[in-house]
Amino acid sequence: MRIHTYGEKDAPAVIMLPGSFCNADTMANIISRLERGFHILAVDYNGQYAGSEKPFTSRRGEAEEVIRCLRELSMTSVALVYGQSMGGEMGLELLSQLKKNGIEVGAAFFDGGPFLHLPKFVSTVLGNKFKTIVGNLRGKTLDEALREPTIVKFSGGKPERYSNMLGPICQNAAYMSDETLEREADACVTFDFPAIDRDFQKRLTFFYSKEESAWRFCHRKLKKAYPYAQYMLVSGYGHVGYPGEHLEEYCAWLSAAARGEKLFEEEKQL
Repeated sequence: MRIHTYGEKDAPAVIMLPGSFCNADTMANIISRLERGFHILAVDYNGQYAGSEKPFTSRRGEAEEVIRCLRELSMTSVALVYGQSMGGEMGLELLSQLKKNGIEVGAAFFDGGPFLHLPKFVSTVLGNKFKTIVGNLRGKTLDEALREPTIVKFSGGKPERYSNMLGPICQNAAYMSDETLEREADACVTFDFPAIDRDFQKRLTFFYSKEESAWRFCHRKLKKAYPYAQYMLVSGYGHVGYPGEHLEEYCAWLSAAARGEKLFEEEKQL
């Protein structure tokens, strides 16, 4: 694992967790705005970059490595844990481990997390889908990736929303092994809803485009597990596509959450 740091070390800390087959570079547009006022720690999971010594491990294994890094840095508090897609599931696992290690957390914001617990065969199917997507992007330029049929379909016909992600994915696709992609698929569909106390749930935000499959499949169990959390819903942007068109507003929300400000008084639909 690699953890990249940005901003001032004495500023409030923000941990940023990418989604499947993504890394810190795919969040660069967000990092460049948040680093002005925060100490950013952006994660590259194992198996997601050139020179990685091992493949992706598991939600728990990757979270444990983040904890080790924080302990090496003598960090005792984190202002915000942020995650995209699978990074949301990673984030909830990390919240549990931060609590166990006595590291205080101010808030969390998770965009498009699948939060699924499904039979094993679904993990195999999803793993094969991940292999197809990554295989189709290997060796492609950004322009070619924007025209890739699976990306066009995934984006709802607006692949330019994902330009910031696709470039780094194309560059790193060559380094992602089948084992990494299989384990990431497994991490996506074996979620177990760790207990979170009522007080912290009020500082926990889940963000979705309401048409995306992640929301449709998980929202009932998610709201049952975390009834006091904030749920922000947009329409028409697809999976983690909102910052591709509304970056300044999106980063303002993350900054507010990291400062301990409540984003909305009740569930917000935009």
